[in-house]
Amino acid sequence: MSAYRDFLSRLFALTRFGEKRSLDGPRRMNAALGDPLAAFDSVVIGGTNGKGSTCAFLEAALRAQGVSTGLYTSPHLVSYRERIRLDGVDVPLDTLMAAGPAVVDAADRARASFFEASWALAARLFADHGVEVAIWEVGMGGRLDAANACEPVAAAVVSVGLDHCKALGDTIPLIAAEKGAIFRPGRPALTTADDAAIPALRACAPHLERVAPRADLPPLPLPGAHQRSNASLALALAVAIGRPARPVDLMGVRWPGRAERIGDVIIDCAHNPPAGAALAAWLDAAQAGPTPPGPLHLIFGGMAGKDLGPIAAALGPRVASVELVTPDYRRRAEAAALAPLFEGAVPAGRLTVGDGVAAALDRRPRDRVTLVAGSCFLAGEARAHLLGVPFPEEGLRTTAR
Repeated sequence: MSAYRDFLSRLFALTRFGEKRSLDGPRRMNAALGDPLAAFDSVVIGGTNGKGSTCAFLEAALRAQGVSTGLYTSPHLVSYRERIRLDGVDVPLDTLMAAGPAVVDAADRARASFFEASWALAARLFADHGVEVAIWEVGMGGRLDAANACEPVAAAVVSVGLDHCKALGDTIPLIAAEKGAIFRPGRPALTTADDAAIPALRACAPHLERVAPRADLPPLPLPGAHQRSNASLALALAVAIGRPARPVDLMGVRWPGRAERIGDVIIDCAHNPPAGAALAAWLDAAQAGPTPPGPLHLIFGGMAGKDLGPIAAALGPRVASVELVTPDYRRRAEAAALAPLFEGAVPAGRLTVGDGVAAALDRRPRDRVTLVAGSCFLAGEARAHLLGVPFPEEGLRTTAR
C-alpha cells in the first residue's frame, strides 16, 4: 500500500465519526495544530450555488495581483488534492504527505469528522506555505460549518436556495439565516442573493452590501450569466479586503466541472434545482449564440435524497436523448428510479436506462454533443474517464464529501 493510499484510507475512515455541525471540533483542531488560522487573512464564501466558482474567481484575481493564496473547496471531483490549492495549484503530493499524517493522527485523537480534518489540514498547509489570503468555501450552511471557525476579514453569501433542507430549514429565510452567520460585525458582508433572502441576511449583517453584475467583464473562461454575477462578487470582495483587482485578472480562473468542455462532452455539476435552472439558462443562451452546440444527448445521474425532479424538468425539454446512469458513489440514486422524472419531457424512444457513466460515455452518440449533469460525484467520474485517470482515486470508495 502506498503512503498516499494509506493516508487517504485513514482520512476517509474519519467518516465513522459522522458529519458534525459544530464549531467546537474545528476550533479544537486548530488549537491542537498550533493555531495556523492566525498566520493569514481569511475570506469565507457561502451560498447554495456559485460559492465554489466565486472562490475560484477570487483566488485567480488575487493571484494575478501577486498575492499568495490558499483555496479550500469541496467536494473534489477526481483527486482529494483538488480540495486544497496553494497559489493556484492543487497541493503537491509531497507537500500534502509532509503534513497530512500528523493531522489525521490529531483528528483521530479528537474524533474529528472527515470534513473537520480536511479543513484543519488546509489551515496547516496554508500556514506552512506562507499564504497571505486563504479563501474558504463553506461546505453546508454556514453557522456551524468548519469554514466559520476562522475570523474572516470579509465574507459573502452568493445565493440562497432550497437545498439541504433537513439540516438548514425548509424556507429561504431560515436557510439565509444559517448562511448569513458567516458575516462578522464591522467586517465586509457581500451578497448577490435574490430579494427573498435579503431580510434574513441583513438581520445577520445590517451593513450588508448587494453586488450587481458588472458590465465591463470580458468573456470569461466559465460561461453563463450566473458566472458573470459570481465574477462580479469576487471583484467586489477583492476591493473589500483592500486588494482590488481588474476584470482581466479573472481570466486565470480554473474551476473544472462547470460547463466544462472536454472534446464533444460538456460536464456540469448541477445537482439541485437552482443549479439546474442556471444550466438550462446557459444552454438556451448557447443555442442562441454564434456557435450553438446543437442537439444534445444527456447522461444524467444523481444522489439519493436530492430534489432531482426540477433538474430533469429543466434539462429534459432541452435535449434530444437521455441515458440514465448510476454513479459510483454510495449515496447514489439508482438509474431506473430516475426514469419517471423524464417521462413526457423526452421524445418517445429517446430515454434509456444504463448502468455506469463510463459505459454510457463510451457508447454516446457521436453526431451530437453529450451533456453530463446531475451530481458533482457523477461529474468527477465522467471527467476521470474522459481524461483517462483512475477512478476512484487509489481505488478507495467513500461516503466522504
